[in-house]
Amino acid sequence: MYLSSIFNYYKIGRFVFAITLLISFQIAGLPYAIPRLMFIMLIYCFVAFIRLFIASERAHYFDFLFDIVFISVMVYISLNVYSYLTLIYLFPIFFSSVLIRTKGIFLFPVIALILYGSAYYISGLLAEKESILNLSLHFLSFSLIALAGDNLKVKMEGQARYIKRLEEERIKMQGYERLYRVSADLAHELRNPLASISAAVQFLKEGRNPDEFTDMLDTETKRLTTLVNDFLLFSRPSDAAREDVELSEMLRILVKHQTTDKRILLHAEEDAVVIANRTFMDVAVNNIIKNAAEAARSTVKVSLKAHHGYAAIEIDDDGEGIDEDLKDKIFEPFVTTKADGTGLGLAIAYRIITSFGGNIMVDKSSLGGARFTIVFPAKKTE
Repeated sequence: MYLSSIFNYYKIGRFVFAITLLISFQIAGLPYAIPRLMFIMLIYCFVAFIRLFIASERAHYFDFLFDIVFISVMVYISLNVYSYLTLIYLFPIFFSSVLIRTKGIFLFPVIALILYGSAYYISGLLAEKESILNLSLHFLSFSLIALAGDNLKVKMEGQARYIKRLEEERIKMQGYERLYRVSADLAHELRNPLASISAAVQFLKEGRNPDEFTDMLDTETKRLTTLVNDFLLFSRPSDAAREDVELSEMLRILVKHQTTDKRILLHAEEDAVVIANRTFMDVAVNNIIKNAAEAARSTVKVSLKAHHGYAAIEIDDDGEGIDEDLKDKIFEPFVTTKADGTGLGLAIAYRIITSFGGNIMVDKSSLGGARFTIVFPAKKTE
């Protein structure tokens, strides 16, 4: 990822450099002194501009070879006039050693030396005594900058691996922290009914009124059974068989079987099909509708909307809504505002829906209470 970012900066920098060099040469009057140089500069600017848009995300040999050939042509045309232009060789050589994943880090230094030497040879300057020293020093500088770039690449890759490892450890620790928190909450939820059962058993041993404590045992046992069943459903892996689920039909059945004195309105004129498990989807959506009915004063509205390849189920109530400080925690296990609630209903719904590629959002409803929006990618119908 970081290499593609560096390559993008390199492409942008190359184009900016080309434009700057072209303007500088124009100010220096080179179009009149060396017309061929300006022609080469225009070609280079054009290709650099094109490569901004058609280059791949990763660096390619062509980019650096193109830069080195261009610099060599500039050096040849301006030889003995602008000798400092050879410094520009260092930029493509350095970035090639950083961006190209190859063991041959001396490839581009050698190519640059060959092209630079060819410019000397064509110009007839290779026979001069200083030429061999000049070429040797240039090759040394090319090699050193390539080694520096390769060393930087090794350090950056090592740093990237270290950061990735830290991120994996952070995610693992978050998982452990969540497990510890859920385990502590589960233990807390189990402790109260177990304490009641223990007290009832003790009172029965003492010969007190058996009916009262038998009812207590029955109530707390059912509470424990519900809690354990809900927790097993929450922790069950999402490897259930998947099928086509028609949302409008599912919603009609769920709304019909709600046992509540609140009015539940269903608006599902358009249909949508999602790929999920029907049984699990029934549980998830039913939990949210049931939660909305318990929170509502009188009315719950269930709507189905399908657009742009997505299906959305909106469940609104006219209750008091959800406090802002609870919105980020509402889908966590054992978070509830009801005295007799287990706090697993919305957590189970969230886990089921997200495991099938959907998402749940909570916001304020136009009815005055809360709005739960379930979004799923809709299956394309032929």
